[in-house]
Amino acid sequence: MTSRVLVVFVDAFGARQIERLGTSLPSLTHHKALGGVLGYSSGALATVLTGKHPEDHGRMCLFTRAPEGGDRILKPLRVLGLLPRIIHERGRVRHLAGKAFARMAGLTGYVSLHRVPPEEFHWLDLPERDDIFNARELGGVPTFLTQARDAGLSVYAAPWQVEESRRWKNSIEVLSKDKPDLAFLYATVLDARLHEYGNRPDVVEETLAEIGAHVERARDAMGSDGADLTTYVVGDHGMADVSREVDPRRVVRRLGLRLFVDSTMLRMWGSGEELKRARREIELAGWPGKWLDSAALTERRAPVADAPYGDAFFLLEEGAIFVPSYVGGSVRGMHGYDISDFSARAALASDRPIPEGLVEIADLAPEVRRGLGIGP
Repeated sequence: MTSRVLVVFVDAFGARQIERLGTSLPSLTHHKALGGVLGYSSGALATVLTGKHPEDHGRMCLFTRAPEGGDRILKPLRVLGLLPRIIHERGRVRHLAGKAFARMAGLTGYVSLHRVPPEEFHWLDLPERDDIFNARELGGVPTFLTQARDAGLSVYAAPWQVEESRRWKNSIEVLSKDKPDLAFLYATVLDARLHEYGNRPDVVEETLAEIGAHVERARDAMGSDGADLTTYVVGDHGMADVSREVDPRRVVRRLGLRLFVDSTMLRMWGSGEELKRARREIELAGWPGKWLDSAALTERRAPVADAPYGDAFFLLEEGAIFVPSYVGGSVRGMHGYDISDFSARAALASDRPIPEGLVEIADLAPEVRRGLGIGP
C-alpha cells in the first residue's frame, strides 16, 4: 500500500492553544505539547523542517548583524530615512518597500521591514534570503522536503506568499489531483489573530475550527484513493497574553552600542566592558526579565559563533513586550520568550500514536523521514 505523509504547520499552535482544540481535528486524536526553541518563528520553522536546532541551521530572528566584508544587502534601504518618519513607518509603505526591494535584490525568502529605523539597515542582514520551502539547505542543513525530493518522492509545499484562503483552496486542489508522497501546508491565521486578540477562548476555538476544517479536507483529498496516510499538525510556539509594555528608548539612548530591539528581547553587540555597562543600565531601569550572556545562549542552543544575533541579550519575562520596538508596537498577544516559559511550548496533533521520544519540535523531522521510508 502507498504511504504518504501530510504535515500542516500552524503558526502559534502551542500548548495553551491545544487545550482549546475540542473537536476541531476529529481525525487527529493524539495530542502532545513539544519543547520549542529560543527566538521567533523563523528559527522554529527551520527547526521543524531540518530536525536541527538554531545552533546548527543558524536561524533565530528575522535580522542579524551583517558579517564583516559581507555584501551589506540592506544598505540601500537607508533611503527610507529621506521620508518623514510618520510616512516611512506606515505598514503599507514598509510592505511596498519590502516587496520592491526583494524583487530588485532577487530575494525569494520572507522579507518584512517592520519598523526598523532606516539608519540601522546599513549594518543588518537577512538570514532568510531564499524561499524556505524550496531552499536546498538551511545553514548547510537539508530539510526533509529536500531529502524527500532527492529520494525521488513527489513533494508539494504550499506557497507561503499566497493569501491564506486562496492557499488552502489551491493546496486542496493539488492534493486531490496529484496526491504527492509528502505535502507540507502552512497556516498563519492563528498567529495573526492571537497577536490581535490574545488568548480569547472564542477567538482560539473559532480559528482552530476553521483550520481544522481545512485540514480534514486536505486529508480527504490526499487519501481518497485508500493510501496509507499519516498526518501531523505541528506548531512552532504558543502565545502569551501581554500584561506589560516596556518603553526601551531612554535606556537604548544611554547604552551607546550596536543593538536591535525585538518585541521581547534586546540584542546587543559590544566589548565585555560595554556589555557590563549595558547590563548595569538595564538593571537600574528595573526591566522585568533576564540577561543572557554567551554561555546562557549556548545552553539554549542558539547560534553564538561570530555572534550573528548578538553578543548578549536581555530577554523580557513572559507577558512583557518592548513598545515601541524595531518590529512593532502594542499587541495583545506575543511569543518569543524563554524556552522554559509555557508560551514557548509548541503543540502536535496526529492520527498516529506519538512516540515517547518525540518531545520537541526538532524531533518531528526524523519521524517524517521514517514515515516516508527515507531515514532511520
